[in-house]
Amino acid sequence: MTLILTAEQMRRADAATIDGGVSAFELMQRAGNAVAECMRKVAPDSGRMVIVVGGGNNGGDGYAAAVKLRELNVRVTVVALVDPASLKGAAAEHAQLAGAAGAKIRLAISREDRGVLSCWLSRAVLVVDALFGTGLSRPLDSWMQEAVQMINASDRPVLSVDIASGIDSDSGQVMGAAIHADWTLPIAAMKWGNWLMQGSSHSGAVLAHVDIGISEDTLNATWTDNLLPATRASLLGINALQAACYGGAHDAHKGSFGHVWIFGGSVGFTGAPRLASLGALAVHAGLVSIVCSEEIWPVVAAASLETMVHRQEDCISEHAAWHAADVLVAGPGWGGNQQQMLAELLASNKPLLLDADALNMLAGDALLMTAARNRKALTVFTPHAGEAARLLACEAAQVQLSRPAALLELVEKLNGWVVLKGAGTLIASPDGRISLCPFGSSRLATAGSGDVLSGMIAGLLARGLASGGAEMQTFDVGQAIAAAVVLHAKAGERDDWYRAGQLADRAADCLAVYAEKHAAGG
Repeated sequence: MTLILTAEQMRRADAATIDGGVSAFELMQRAGNAVAECMRKVAPDSGRMVIVVGGGNNGGDGYAAAVKLRELNVRVTVVALVDPASLKGAAAEHAQLAGAAGAKIRLAISREDRGVLSCWLSRAVLVVDALFGTGLSRPLDSWMQEAVQMINASDRPVLSVDIASGIDSDSGQVMGAAIHADWTLPIAAMKWGNWLMQGSSHSGAVLAHVDIGISEDTLNATWTDNLLPATRASLLGINALQAACYGGAHDAHKGSFGHVWIFGGSVGFTGAPRLASLGALAVHAGLVSIVCSEEIWPVVAAASLETMVHRQEDCISEHAAWHAADVLVAGPGWGGNQQQMLAELLASNKPLLLDADALNMLAGDALLMTAARNRKALTVFTPHAGEAARLLACEAAQVQLSRPAALLELVEKLNGWVVLKGAGTLIASPDGRISLCPFGSSRLATAGSGDVLSGMIAGLLARGLASGGAEMQTFDVGQAIAAAVVLHAKAGERDDWYRAGQLADRAADCLAVYAEKHAAGG
């Protein structure tokens, strides 16, 4: 499992490791060695490496990397934006060792020294950003901002150590100015700022985190530290798709793979439930039905060759066929006047996914909100930032500013699984465990892509929860949701689609390719 830590969690893990007998000097040395190794891998050609350092532990990692590079006879210059004579502790020791090892150390501690920085940037084949780490808590001062802008304008490849300097480690916000890295090398664990808000676009390719000797037990202990917010987060990988691969016995039939019922659609929004149905079919749900109002039934039915379409007026009875569903979906394109039907779905004992207009109705009706919170059956909520804001009675900007905190607040309020959609989609379990999806692209910012995701999640849940289903014995709700989110994101990265209706097919293609590679041991 790849952990994601807050700055304070990382600080406490460092401190616990040092208390356990590993010196700060040794941790910094290990980090520096890892940075040096990474530099040699990503450098475009032989030539001079330039490490731009600040005054904290991140800068110490840069000095330690310079020591290792000199041991390997690599030409390296350290440009110090903070006078190394002012450093303390392990960072000061590594700065002294870097000078002793033959690394050129050049000072650029004010605007008057901009020529020094400019000179060495022009001579670099690779620039390493070791200015600020996870401890940055205020906007950069004027010289640091200018230095960051000079690095960004240098047209040199940049490797950031731990996090792109100028990015808040917890929120991903730009603190006045921030490095645009080509690569980021996280130290010991991933940081939220690698993925959230502007941090994602400033991080470049986020490489696998490097082990510097902080044990997994120590990192995990920060999840249960009663002095910290209970943030337990990990990064999803491509192997999450394994839960979406389907097999089944030779005599399996469509009923073996579950039946999804989708309640949605209204005048002007007839495509939404149809897109959800395509998502469910893309992950091989055995049967999919749509329930919609009489006035749009002819339109939806005519467009749905693979999906059964029912009039909502025929589904009011307690004996209606949807009561035999494996998973229910409510909300895509439904409109805001379906409170009675929503109340009936909430009162059922069926697994239920609530999206779009169903979430908006919850936000505006205390009785429906209470009914959703008190459900005993599995409930999954899939808001985007705007819907999350309505549920939390705040602004969407507040949700985006602290997505993990907003997610946990939603879990507390709704008492179910929550998928907070958007760049870096987050998934939270009812007990507050968070997963972040690092995949996806801005291509997914198109009408209907969220409907497809709702159908995909419901389809994988239906496959696992189907009575007598082929996969029920090994079924895990969290794995199914994660698989759907990752598959949707990976499909979105492809460049051969431009409509949400095509996205479901691309998801099916991605799953087939992954399944083939997985079967072949790839």
